[in-house]
Amino acid sequence: MFDHPPKEREALSWTYAALWSGLTFAIVPFVRTGVDFVREQVGSGIFIYTVAAAVILATSVALFLTRHRLSLGSSAWLLGLSGLLLYLTFGLGEGRAEEAIHYVQYGTLSVLLFRAFSHRIRDHSIYLASTLVGTFVGMVDETVQWLTPGRVFDLRDIWLNFTAVALVQIGLAAGIRPRMIAGAPGWESLRRLCFLGALTIGYLGLCHLNTPERVAWYSSHVPGLGFIDPDRSIMVEYGYLHGDAASGYFRSRLTVEDLRQSSRTRAEEGARILDRYRERDDYATFLELYSPLADPFLHEARVHLFRRDFHLERALTLKDEDAQGRHFATAYWENRILQDYFGELLDASSYRWTEELETDVRGKADMAQAYDSWVSQHLIVSFSPRQLAFAFSYAVCALLVMGVYAGRRASRQKGAGKSTIRDSHR
Repeated sequence: MFDHPPKEREALSWTYAALWSGLTFAIVPFVRTGVDFVREQVGSGIFIYTVAAAVILATSVALFLTRHRLSLGSSAWLLGLSGLLLYLTFGLGEGRAEEAIHYVQYGTLSVLLFRAFSHRIRDHSIYLASTLVGTFVGMVDETVQWLTPGRVFDLRDIWLNFTAVALVQIGLAAGIRPRMIAGAPGWESLRRLCFLGALTIGYLGLCHLNTPERVAWYSSHVPGLGFIDPDRSIMVEYGYLHGDAASGYFRSRLTVEDLRQSSRTRAEEGARILDRYRERDDYATFLELYSPLADPFLHEARVHLFRRDFHLERALTLKDEDAQGRHFATAYWENRILQDYFGELLDASSYRWTEELETDVRGKADMAQAYDSWVSQHLIVSFSPRQLAFAFSYAVCALLVMGVYAGRRASRQKGAGKSTIRDSHR
């Protein structure tokens, strides 16, 4: 299957890859509804076990197809990568089980891209070329989700997509070892890799610069883009990492000084708003009215409160002591963050815990590990937009220069080859 190019024409092989990508984009508006339905009917574990079964089946097929020439090394690679995928899949079981489907979607795309490229690439650059294109498709997928009401852009999903594509390519290179692929990349292959790399890194850079402020500007100034709502269509946000191991870590769009000043000056007004939307059914309405752009302070406070109360309820309904300890710990640390950074707002509202409840929760909490809140986890806190803009621009320019150089060397090589052929016919 992998030892010879596909029997169909190259255009048809690329059509298969394009159709699979198009199907991935087309189902974006319906995925959330389908996921919620499956969760209600059979539970989120079905996603994990389905993907695990697909990984085991794919590994078994690969071992069967290459059984006549398997070596100890290739078998170890296939089984090791299969084990790694299973480990990553089950690692998503806590809260993000449905994301495991990415491994099936982009693992399949990875194989289709390899087949399409194999019509003209026969050196080892095919694996990197397939990975770059698969990663680019994954970023476009997230962009489609960004533009779809009810869906969000998530850099973690781009990483999942890349992981799926890359691991399959490693499995092909080190495990299956197609006989038609051999040799180091030539200048033409290096040119292709440079331009594909520039495209992929450049697109990733544009995603990192697509901040809510920029979205708000071009959605109101560029004709045809008015349908993009900057309050809902958030691609990337930058913020700050606060806290320490003793008090818990969390991310915020505001500095510590801004958080505490807002808590002092807006305590009464903010508490009235929070109390008005206290019921669980009002949570979604609150988030729509007080979005991260409209009111980052109240938005973050309410999300911390929701997480605190949700995990407290979970802890009180579970019977497993270990699970209870983890949920009590989450509730305790979220309340600690609220006390330390939203203190006046918390005291003025009806959300404040009694001393007895706080003591009881702390006594039952598993305090073995430092806490890192999931609230606003998507915020980029290690780099500023300017730093990332410089890094991505430098990388793209360097790849383009290298691509042009490799292209010229490839042209000279072809010219020298033609001259040699003409000389041989004289």
